[in-house]
Amino acid sequence: MKQAVKIREYLKPGDLGYLIYLHAKLYYDECQYDLEFEGYVCKTFHEFVERHSEALDRFFIAESDGKIVGNVAILGHSAEEAQLRWFLIAPSFRGTGLGRKLFEHAMRFCREKGFKNVWLLTTSDQKKASSMYEREGFKVVSETPVDMWGRTLTEKKYVLTLTH
Repeated sequence: MKQAVKIREYLKPGDLGYLIYLHAKLYYDECQYDLEFEGYVCKTFHEFVERHSEALDRFFIAESDGKIVGNVAILGHSAEEAQLRWFLIAPSFRGTGLGRKLFEHAMRFCREKGFKNVWLLTTSDQKKASSMYEREGFKVVSETPVDMWGRTLTEKKYVLTLTH
């Protein structure tokens, strides 16, 4: 039986390492992304730690029975623009509404901070995520073919203009 899920809005020591592991394992299992992807995730978390702003950035960590089962982050790039990053739901928690709940927390934070635009990058093989972003009002503003993570992919940039 699954434990209740709690969402916290701060990072604890060990969280980033575990999130790197979750991303690398999940994306290998589901998309066959190679070690280059894990290195990319490590690099992006390192960059986050180096530029982290308590005022503009927020992690939303979902835990069940003491284990991380989902997360999303908002990185404020300026007073007006933020990026949605590292959105992940453990397979056993998909379809439970957890993704929606994390997304709602993230968008509420963006509105509270007064961001005008939220953008994200994803790939063409993330069809479920892409359809959710589009349902929520995100628009594709660019599509770029890329060779990365052991695959040929199309990187998609989405933007959402927020109304307050």
